[in-house]
Amino acid sequence: MTTGGYPPPQQDPRATGGHPGGAPSYGATPPDYTQQFPQYGAPQTGDPQYGAPQYGTPQNGTPQFGAPQFGAPQYGAPQYGAPQDGGFGGPGFPGPDPNSGAGTPGELLPRLGARIIDGLIVGIPMGILSAIMIIASGGSGFVDFFMTVVSGVVAFGYWTYMESARGATIGKKLLGLSVAGPAGGNPTIEQAAKRNAFVALQILTGIPLLGFLAGLLSLAAYIGIAVTIEQDGNKQGFHDKFAGGTQVRKS
Repeated sequence: MTTGGYPPPQQDPRATGGHPGGAPSYGATPPDYTQQFPQYGAPQTGDPQYGAPQYGTPQNGTPQFGAPQFGAPQYGAPQYGAPQDGGFGGPGFPGPDPNSGAGTPGELLPRLGARIIDGLIVGIPMGILSAIMIIASGGSGFVDFFMTVVSGVVAFGYWTYMESARGATIGKKLLGLSVAGPAGGNPTIEQAAKRNAFVALQILTGIPLLGFLAGLLSLAAYIGIAVTIEQDGNKQGFHDKFAGGTQVRKS
């Protein structure tokens, strides 16, 4: 039978539960159109989308967010092998001030000035004491010799003790100098004693004839020290080399 010359509408068998031309069966499962008709633009399960990154799978040439890229610097992370702030043992520790002058070798004239000051510090009190002792003894030659030996021992002990225990004599401190041992820090007593061995020549000056020779040796030692200090790049005299490598520095 036709209506107005048109054929009757055909019903989709799926809408009637598989019974073409009939009514759907009650209780039958309706068809799943989402399975039969794929949604365009939506990814299908198990079907990789070409050109779209797969999560969890690294894409060649494409950085994965949250994962470190090998060979590429990580922003905010320290680069191994590159110095951090200050470059002095790690971040937050500034390096030494290049203008502080610490560690700079002491020049000849300040060192000579320090020797003169220290010589006065030791010599004036010992000279007064020697004069008193000689006058009190009535000009005894033995007392004169004895006080000469004592003065030499005191001078030698003064330089040795001050440099090993304090790192500088009073004269050096006044002129901004200090003495460092070969390994840094204060020199040992042995190193300070070797460094000032020429001062001990003063002990022999009270002996006739031998004292004159000791005086010449002492003068030659001062001249040799001055020459070697000027010729050495680190301002080390031969007495510094004899002591194992001590050095006078600006404080």
